[in-house]
Amino acid sequence: MIVGKSTPRNLYGKWLCLCGILCISRVVWLVPVFLLSVTVVKAEEAGVTADVQEGSTETVVTVPYRRVKTAEKEEGLEGEYYFIQRPAMGMQLTYENKNESRTSDGKKVEDSYNRFKESIQLKTRGWVYHPALLKYSLMIEPEWLQTRENRSSGEEARVESFAPDYAISATILEPKPYTIKVGASRLEKPVWAAFAGNTESIVESYGAKLLLKYKMLPTTFGYEHLTTDQTGFYTSLSTRENITLSSQHQSLRSYSNLLSTYSEDERTSEGITTSIKSFNNTLSNSYRFFTLKDNRATLNSSLAYRTQDTTYLNSEYIRLREHLNWLHRKNLQSNYTFIHSRQDSDDVRSDQTSLEGRLTHLLYENLTTDIGGKTQFYNYEGGKENAYIGFLDFAYTRPFPKGTLNLNAGWEYQYTDRSGSGDAIAQVTNEVHLLSTGVETYLDNYGVDRESIIVTNSSGTTVYIENIDYAIEEIDNYIRIERLPFGSIADPQAVAVSYRYSVDSNYDDGLMTQSYGVNFDIFQNLRFSYSYVKISQNVFSGQRSEPLVDDTIHRAQVRYDLGWSDTSLTYEDNDRQSERTYTQWKVQEVLRYRLQRRLYFTLKGFCGKTHYTTREDTREFYGGVTTVDWGLSRRSMLRVEGYYDNTRSDVEDTENNGLKATVEYRFRIWKALLSYEMTRQDNKINDYLRDEQLIRLELIRKIW
Repeated sequence: MIVGKSTPRNLYGKWLCLCGILCISRVVWLVPVFLLSVTVVKAEEAGVTADVQEGSTETVVTVPYRRVKTAEKEEGLEGEYYFIQRPAMGMQLTYENKNESRTSDGKKVEDSYNRFKESIQLKTRGWVYHPALLKYSLMIEPEWLQTRENRSSGEEARVESFAPDYAISATILEPKPYTIKVGASRLEKPVWAAFAGNTESIVESYGAKLLLKYKMLPTTFGYEHLTTDQTGFYTSLSTRENITLSSQHQSLRSYSNLLSTYSEDERTSEGITTSIKSFNNTLSNSYRFFTLKDNRATLNSSLAYRTQDTTYLNSEYIRLREHLNWLHRKNLQSNYTFIHSRQDSDDVRSDQTSLEGRLTHLLYENLTTDIGGKTQFYNYEGGKENAYIGFLDFAYTRPFPKGTLNLNAGWEYQYTDRSGSGDAIAQVTNEVHLLSTGVETYLDNYGVDRESIIVTNSSGTTVYIENIDYAIEEIDNYIRIERLPFGSIADPQAVAVSYRYSVDSNYDDGLMTQSYGVNFDIFQNLRFSYSYVKISQNVFSGQRSEPLVDDTIHRAQVRYDLGWSDTSLTYEDNDRQSERTYTQWKVQEVLRYRLQRRLYFTLKGFCGKTHYTTREDTREFYGGVTTVDWGLSRRSMLRVEGYYDNTRSDVEDTENNGLKATVEYRFRIWKALLSYEMTRQDNKINDYLRDEQLIRLELIRKIW
């Protein structure tokens, strides 16, 4: 055989080998297409195709052994295996000038900066391979930042940075029984709020959810990571991780729900670091004893288990609750409740069990009567309490042509026997309170260990910091808690408070509570309300360390609401022997007025005084919030927001105020804003003064 030449036989063999290789490669290429052919065929039957519309521009893309057509349409670019919506674009140019001064113990520090921001926003959406396989949305917002900082020490710094803000989400297999949703984002959020001032947060997050959409047991698994970097009057950096599981089941007579959440949170604010790990689980079930449309008897059950590990306290809590509602007749029903809970906090353990029965009767749709009894058993470290309660309540309603009359009266008697040592300690976990500006809020028990107080949000995932987010003060052996205007607690907001307190367990007693009230509405605008509560205590054995309870509480309010004007006067007189004694009055006025066609005015003002009788101290407070919106023309608007808050007493002297004025001009998709913000905090007791001023100019092109 001569090298370099081929015989016909060899040529035939090489040709056969080449054909075999091509056939094998084509079969291998067709395997994934065959596996997904069912979805494609169904989509074509439903009319979801990639046909090129008339008038579109076609481009032939050559791939091995296949010709694929792509079409450029008005709404985007579509191919056989993808769709990309035409991107919407926006832009923003921002200039900021900020000056801040802080004075503490006679020392003053001043800082300032000039900042330029340039950003471009791009937004699109589409699908990959098939809409039933993967849908996505994408937002990209690159931001360039140039800053020049000046400090009172004479230092000067120039900072240039690039922030690739974005938000992306995708849904995989949306029509299937199993769906996956993923997302990630990095966003900058400037916020102005009354009594909170100017804050700016950079929020980074990513996470995923798995949805199992089975009819018998729909279930969702989720994971989320969240990082928040906040600047403002108080800087804060927090990191949170959440893992969630939720599942439901519904049958003809019952509905069950499982919710489980595990979270880890760490927060650093003004050099103070707190952390909390919480594991919350709730299993609930609602069962109807009769048919689906017959709600005569329903049993609601729930089992909750929670653990919390914080920087200061570790606790474990389990609670079982059973509630039976029985509708005997149209106007007669009974309710039965059983609750058992156990709580472990470090070296303190407590158990609580309660059983309640209540009978409710409605007479002629006017008089509602509640009668029942309740028992409570409380065991804690070093002692126990057994309480037996009986109650009777009446509520009467009578409408008349010009208004409504409401009357209520109630009596409750509680007998409690106690046993244990005189130095017993009890732990309270997650006692819920609503914190609001100008409202007195006290913890439920006296003799509280101040160092043991921990305040979190209502879900127990964020630990707040004393003297940054809230402040506490001891008054007559009780603890008063209030939010601070520049912290992380909103106004109003529910918080959970955990603490330890000394239990007085050397006596048995009986408490008699009487309550009466009247509400009188006239012309649907004017309302008078008054309530009276009398509590008296009788000790049968032993001796109470605190004075006996002999409390009388009067509360009265007059409110005149015309819609555009809402005026209220509130008065409260607490004449107590065992607790804090004080009298308080408060006047509040809310005005909402349209002065002209394009001029709107809103004003909320309040003032009040609280006098503490036992310590001869008076707390005076007043303030207000105002908003003015003025449409200068069809394309321009002026908005002014301001607030002021002043509180004075022997132990507190603070003044907080702020102002924001913004001029806005719009032209089609363009918008220009010029704003001025001022925030001031003055704590005269602690000799602390902080001023912040910010001028911002923004030029914005909306995403289009």
